[in-house]
Amino acid sequence: MNWKCKSFLHTFFSKVPLGERLAYLSQRYLTKSLPVTDDKFVSVVSLVNQHLEVFRKHCSRPLGEVNFYEFGAGWDMIVPLTFYAFGVERQILVDLRTLLRGNLVNDTIEKFQRVKLDFALSRKPDRLLNDVSSGFLLPLKQYYGIDYRAPCDARNTGLQKDSIDCISSTNTLEHIPKEDIRLILRECHRLLQRDGLMTFLIDYQDHYSYFDDGISAYNFLQYSDKDWAFFNPRLHYQNRLRHQDYLDLLNEEGFEIVVENRTEGTQADLEILEKLSLEKRFEAYKLTELAVRKAHVLVRKKDNGSL
Repeated sequence: MNWKCKSFLHTFFSKVPLGERLAYLSQRYLTKSLPVTDDKFVSVVSLVNQHLEVFRKHCSRPLGEVNFYEFGAGWDMIVPLTFYAFGVERQILVDLRTLLRGNLVNDTIEKFQRVKLDFALSRKPDRLLNDVSSGFLLPLKQYYGIDYRAPCDARNTGLQKDSIDCISSTNTLEHIPKEDIRLILRECHRLLQRDGLMTFLIDYQDHYSYFDDGISAYNFLQYSDKDWAFFNPRLHYQNRLRHQDYLDLLNEEGFEIVVENRTEGTQADLEILEKLSLEKRFEAYKLTELAVRKAHVLVRKKDNGSL
């Protein structure tokens, strides 16, 4: 699909009543991107494994004794059900909008039973949700220890101070405006215990490039904020922040880096950027910084960090 057509659809869904419902139906029956493919399912499980690999190295407590919190839960619960499969017993999930669909959660549970995974899982989710239209949140908590809260604002969750051991975010931050990220980090600082850890996976690529082979992962870097706003609707928002921008925000909000893994751009990526007519706001970055495609960052509170 041409990326501008994709943008037009998301703009339409963002403006009309019941737009989120229409967006879901479009992904379910038009683009058929929901439920996700088996390959996509495996890739998401791999992302959760990345979270847990670094967490285990820097936390001495067993997963079953740790309180987990994630913002940006999505449609199908692949991430939290994978945390459960690895041994996590208690999770709180928040979403600004109620996106969760019971039928997609059941599809995820069935995938755990059917799809081969090359990971050492402690267990596999095996109890389907009986009522997929409503009333499935209680069994989700009873069966899997997942406390889903939506609509809930990650900038102000109402959760108890110092109540969370591990905070995670999986390819969500890039869809949030910068000043809202700052407020979310401030709330995370309040929630996180003194010895707690926060693990983020961030995708810096133009997400339209996943649908349109005719553009690069850096396509959106050539547009001014004003022009990009035309292609950047609420339901497919991309903030275009680069890796250093996130590191600066984390530092400013009282966190220090424990682990920083970056997926650097290739030589071919640098050549693409050299030919691209960059928007002025991105000219101050080195090409190697602009070329970073993804990152995984583990942070903790600074010793003297108190907001």
